[in-house]
Amino acid sequence: MRVIDGDSHFMEPLDLYVRYIDPAFRERAMRIDNDAASGDATIVVDGRPLKMINANDLLAAVVAYGQKEAGQAVSDFDRYLALSPDWQNMDKRVAFLDAEGIQAQVLYPTLGLLWEGTVSDPVFADALCRAYNTWAFELCSGHADRLFPAAHISLRDADLAVRELERVAKLGCRSIFVAAAPVNGHSFGHPDLDPIWAAVQDLDLSVGIHLTGHRHSTGRQWYRDRDPGMMFVTMNLIQDPRMALTTMVYDGVLERFPRLRVATIEAMVGWIGEWLERLDYRYKYMGHTSQMKRPASEYFARNIWINGDPEEKMFPYIVEFAGDEKFFVGSDYPHAEGFVEPVKKARETLASLPSESVDKILGGNAARFFGI
Repeated sequence: MRVIDGDSHFMEPLDLYVRYIDPAFRERAMRIDNDAASGDATIVVDGRPLKMINANDLLAAVVAYGQKEAGQAVSDFDRYLALSPDWQNMDKRVAFLDAEGIQAQVLYPTLGLLWEGTVSDPVFADALCRAYNTWAFELCSGHADRLFPAAHISLRDADLAVRELERVAKLGCRSIFVAAAPVNGHSFGHPDLDPIWAAVQDLDLSVGIHLTGHRHSTGRQWYRDRDPGMMFVTMNLIQDPRMALTTMVYDGVLERFPRLRVATIEAMVGWIGEWLERLDYRYKYMGHTSQMKRPASEYFARNIWINGDPEEKMFPYIVEFAGDEKFFVGSDYPHAEGFVEPVKKARETLASLPSESVDKILGGNAARFFGI
């Protein structure tokens, strides 16, 4: 059986976008500035500092894999570790996979999770995506059988998105990353996005809806007067992939594109039981107010996968409720909120399930979703 890590991350070099973006956008590219006196970092995008979260804490947390298990808090994480070029050494990444008993890994961005909430210009967003995607597939080309970058696709302009989808498909892309954030106040089921979903379906790619930082994230409306802190923000961001998926179901995306494969990434599995029951119940008498043509449970069986955490206590109970075909696990490596020994811990968490179910969740389901 092949074990697949369905949620991990690059730690991109901090000058990636400056180096890889089209020259016309270089002055606007995402970069990290450091105060000469204090050494404090500032994340700058399009000439404006990113103020949603403390940059020093953030850059420390995204490479602090295993540090919380060692008893350290965010304030104690090594703030300089993100500068190490080892994060871009894919030979060392594969050695890590070998040590963990993982045969394949899907990689999402780290820096790309940050600019999504601040950029509104669709052409600039597309340029940022193209820069990252070029770098990611170039970096992993020597391990194309083990490392599978999820191409970053901006939903701000359908024509630009389709062009980039066609380009990354030629690079060997199997799955895309879309940010779990509204697009100009629109749901993921808005007709403007239909050309994107059509292209994804025609290219036989899968869609990973991953949480991202943005000013409209769940819970932000309660703290317009101050920064609630990293714990509150990161705790509630996992709600956004769930809501994005709901809009796709409710607004008929999975009806119009029946071969589309979509998953929530880094949003846990415990919610899916309530979600299925609630949607199915209301569909019985309110379905006519949506664009759904069948209960959510049927879309779930045909189109939807869910990425869960290796230590999630609700995991086996949700599998018993919803079946073992649509779930897979991820390590979230190298982020601090990730899980050390993910395969071992997942087996322990799922020990009450039949071994055939565990094998599906550790590998088979992800293989079907990602097409790898």
